[in-house]
Amino acid sequence: MGRRAEDELGVTHTWGAGPEVIFLSNPLADPVEWSASVRDELLALGYRVTTFEHRPSGLDWRSSVTCVEAFLARRREPVALVGWSQGAAIAQEVALAAPERVRVAALLATYGRQNEIDRVLQECWDILADGGSDSVRLAMGLLTAFSPDRLADDSFVRNLREAQSSWAGPPEPRARRRSATFISTYQDRLQDLAGVTVPCLIMGFELDTDTFVSRAREVARAIPRGEYVELPGLGHAAPFSDPDLVWPRVIGFLKEHHPPA
Repeated sequence: MGRRAEDELGVTHTWGAGPEVIFLSNPLADPVEWSASVRDELLALGYRVTTFEHRPSGLDWRSSVTCVEAFLARRREPVALVGWSQGAAIAQEVALAAPERVRVAALLATYGRQNEIDRVLQECWDILADGGSDSVRLAMGLLTAFSPDRLADDSFVRNLREAQSSWAGPPEPRARRRSATFISTYQDRLQDLAGVTVPCLIMGFELDTDTFVSRAREVARAIPRGEYVELPGLGHAAPFSDPDLVWPRVIGFLKEHHPPA
């Protein structure tokens, strides 16, 4: 599980030594779990790997960014950030606000604005968070996270159904409020993201039905030093469902811009 630490900013798990790679995510998605498939390779290359579950005092997106900035201020050297979904949005804002603390950022399934489908989905998730059916919550999670090919794989879906309580059960109320408030307050940031100066890898997933690939493309166009890669046939949760397709591109980017020890 790595070395665990907890303070007023949040919870960290740390493995290894060397140039640091920090994983960020939505408060409803444990970064320890979704980074597990790449952690051993990063450690073997000579990186220090850290997951950070930020716990800001406020609920809006700026509070999350301020919390992560404060955490990075305690690091001895600039770090690489790897963010997925809401974690990617946080990572790009931290790179904008504190470029002296961020050497590079890999932004998976990111976005720089909200749209109408977000409002529809968030209304559904709010209803489910207030006591909706576990089976409906599972169906929503499957349909927004995974590609049709994965959903047609009976073994894959069966395994997720068996583990339903660990990832599709009722969310912890404050974590849900933080996630929802981030989404509702994070509006129209594309123009500001043009000020990001650190190298960024922006990765979109063609069949993403949660944050949608079109919005990852928008971020790639906005960030001047953004390198865009789009992976065909993959859904929003590709780091979990298809790690062999996702992580080689991320590792290559890290080795180029944030070389291991």
